[in-house]
Amino acid sequence: MKNILFISLALFAFNSQIFAKAFDLIVTPSQEEEVVKKEIPKKPLTGKKLLIMISSGELEKAGMGFALGLSAAQKGVAVTYVIGAKALNSAKKEGIQNQFLAKKMTHREILEEAMKNGASVEVCYMCAEALGLDEKDFIKGTKIVKSNIIFEKIYEEGVKILSF
Repeated sequence: MKNILFISLALFAFNSQIFAKAFDLIVTPSQEEEVVKKEIPKKPLTGKKLLIMISSGELEKAGMGFALGLSAAQKGVAVTYVIGAKALNSAKKEGIQNQFLAKKMTHREILEEAMKNGASVEVCYMCAEALGLDEKDFIKGTKIVKSNIIFEKIYEEGVKILSF
């Protein structure tokens, strides 16, 4: 109970410096330089597989999935995007799209860049059919796939799946 009271009092402190000092959170310039100098060992990502399923039409939610896929593809990961439902507009070659601020790119631009880095883009057949869309409506290289192909990718050995 004493710890909770102390934390509560610290949170209400008027000066954030007092709070930071109380928890030893102030980093001096010499400590900061030391942190920057340490290199984080990079793990090789070539040979890894990532399946990113995006159905959300929300700019930030879907954008996170697209951005993570781009980053992974740039690091050598075999990335497959499976796009369906309200996210279909992201893969269309025409139409207005808002910019995903974290990358300063639209979803379409992120997908195109990811494809340049080896990612594949697949669109749900049922979703495309329901909207009367075919492959010519999507960015170059996009494939329309049926559920059996999606299931094969889901159960592929070693694949990691993200869903947005």
